[in-house]
Amino acid sequence: MPRSRRLSEARRSRGWVGVVAAALVVCTACGGGAMRASGTEHAAPRAVLVSQPIVPVPATIDYTGKSDVTDALQSFIDGLDDGVLVRFHRNGRYRVEGTLFVTNKTLTFDGQGATIFATTPGTLERSQWWITGGEDIVFRNIKVHGANPYAGVSDRAYDPKKEKQHGFRIEGVDGIELDHVTVTDTYGDFVYVARFVQDTNTNVWIHDSTFARNGRQGIALVAATGVIIERNTFTDTRRATIDMEPNGPGQLVSQVFIENNTIGRGRLLFIASHGKGPVNDVVISGNQLHHHTMSTDVMAPNGERRKNWIFRNNTSDTVSYNRPIRFISVDGVLVSGNKQPISGSAEGVTLMYVCGGKVVNNTFGKGPQVKRIGPTCSATLVEPTEPDIKGRS
Repeated sequence: MPRSRRLSEARRSRGWVGVVAAALVVCTACGGGAMRASGTEHAAPRAVLVSQPIVPVPATIDYTGKSDVTDALQSFIDGLDDGVLVRFHRNGRYRVEGTLFVTNKTLTFDGQGATIFATTPGTLERSQWWITGGEDIVFRNIKVHGANPYAGVSDRAYDPKKEKQHGFRIEGVDGIELDHVTVTDTYGDFVYVARFVQDTNTNVWIHDSTFARNGRQGIALVAATGVIIERNTFTDTRRATIDMEPNGPGQLVSQVFIENNTIGRGRLLFIASHGKGPVNDVVISGNQLHHHTMSTDVMAPNGERRKNWIFRNNTSDTVSYNRPIRFISVDGVLVSGNKQPISGSAEGVTLMYVCGGKVVNNTFGKGPQVKRIGPTCSATLVEPTEPDIKGRS
């Protein structure tokens, strides 16, 4: 039995607690199916009746930020039944000097502008939120503030003794949404997405959120399939803005769409994809980069190949002084419609041992659009299909 079905059936047997509030969410079919940026036609949305119990965070848990409420909030979360909507005090401040764990749950967290924050340095593994297992988890309108006083692009922003202090650490979840969240001043990544035992994250949707100042990667995808990162703002990222880097051959990253984000300052690459496993079926489209070049480096592990990468219609307003984009050992690459000023005669794209690589209609510098290294070979580029994520229309 699939993991998602197994968890769902187990959860249906559990009771519902809290104050019940029914909400009718209706999306009527109007005309034909909606068209996505990829050009794929999707079926018209259906009318859905959603009934979700609302459980407010108790007022007895300090929301002024004066005291550490880690234990109290954790006890509250552990006692929640699946399917409830957790509502924080509007614009509350919850001081969490430890980690809040969400384990094998189905929950919606409505922050109402509340902030989860830390003031002490903490240990290596302290993430503000650590989500393991479970399905259909939503974080909405919530802020996370880390304790890194040097967060940003400086040398001191990165501290190897605290580099795993992420805003959100997500492992082995089947369906998770970060909606209008804000993550700032972490020692680690804004969002870290990895495997739990053998379970890979699926259907990850990060959208309309703000990420500023950290000590490591912006969003790190280590083990995930079906990921949409769209309409977010990133700035002052210490390392790569988006890092797709499996830690081993048993992990993979696939079906990833990075679309229509606003990218600010970052010390290292815009897109980094090295690592020890496959990273396939990736679309990077419509992103606007300010004070950051569209620096991208994709390299398959030795003896392996990656496939189906599309990089199109991205724009940077910052001059690059060397080649900004490189693909190594990839089958099926399209780089088109991008605008990146380049000083000097460097090429816009380097394709090394790439089969089926196409570079067209870009605006780069005075040099060639593409430099090819390795034998001529062919491969068919298959346009990746966006994942059908719950709640996204």
